[in-house]
Amino acid sequence: MKYILRFIFGSMLFLLIQGCATHSKFVQKYNAWVGHNISELIHQIGYPDDTFTLPNKNRVYIYERSRIYSLPSPVMGIGYGFGGFYGNYGLFGYGSDIVQESCKLFIETTKKGIITKWASRGNHCVSN
Repeated sequence: MKYILRFIFGSMLFLLIQGCATHSKFVQKYNAWVGHNISELIHQIGYPDDTFTLPNKNRVYIYERSRIYSLPSPVMGIGYGFGGFYGNYGLFGYGSDIVQESCKLFIETTKKGIITKWASRGNHCVSN
């Protein structure tokens, strides 16, 4: 029972923390950078992970973030009882769910370094 209560409490805490960061704030944040010099952005968020030059001589800066973690999840079933895979007794076992979050940010600049547009790809492009 204490594992189930811990899981519920942990899940609620995780959801509360995640509720602060949203994709719309991420969009607002990077829309505000359009028209600024890339050196200002680099000073603010750090060096990019990669860059490349387009045929029109514009430059693209790539930032990539990813995270993999596991969340405990209660499992009910006879296969997990009586000492099963995790050493629990009874019908309740204890497993885990693997979560992968990623965000790839592409920022295009002119030859002079002025940010013209940006795009993102991934399942966790959020900002506070």
